[in-house]
Amino acid sequence: MSLTSTAPVTREQFEIRSEVEVVHVPTGAVFRAYPYKTPDDMLQSVRVNWGRSVVQADYAEQIRRMASQLLLELKDVNTRRRPAFFA
Repeated sequence: MSLTSTAPVTREQFEIRSEVEVVHVPTGAVFRAYPYKTPDDMLQSVRVNWGRSVVQADYAEQIRRMASQLLLELKDVNTRRRPAFFA
């Protein structure tokens, strides 16, 4: 299945499975990150499983950006919830 879209990718299109995994529901793409302490390291660790979807490059980049933003926000929220000695 080939997917392309002129509509913007929104956070409502994602399902949050955990603090290190989000799914883009329309494509089924699963984004996983290792929970590194630094945002840059975490973003470098993100792996994507597109499954059987074939997504045009510009649409895929929009999806990647939103998934990365969500993963960073999840990391930030979860870091603030923990006492300092767990961070």
